Amino acid sequence: MIEDMITKYIKSYNSRDIEGMLDCVTEDVVFENISNHGQTMTFEGRDKMREVAELSGRAFSYRRQKLVSLVIGQGKAAAEVEFEGKAAVDLPNGRKAGETIKIRGASFFEFRGQLMSRVADYS
Repeated sequence: MIEDMITKYIKSYNSRDIEGMLDCVTEDVVFENISNHGQTMTFEGRDKMREVAELSGRAFSYRRQKLVSLVIGQGKAAAEVEFEGKAAVDLPNGRKAGETIKIRGASFFEFRGQLMSRVADYS
């Protein structure tokens, strides 16, 4: 069940299906993105997640996450993830429009019932 939900979430992310992503999370989901470049973003709630997903989707002309490995236990999961994308605009981290970005990172998921209540991405 947890693996299926994570797979659906990543598949929805890759196809830019924001509603599909939101179907995987609780109403009060907490999302964190922590970058080695010193940029951190944290927000709470489905509405904010929709807003950020729409903005970040427009920042890339192409983007894809690939699940490399997954460890599941006690309503939580840790995943090794590869990200590849092409910037559509100049990004705050200094990447320029047209530049290809490849990052290997980790995502951590916490579940409440069948839905994700926390998603934390580290790259």
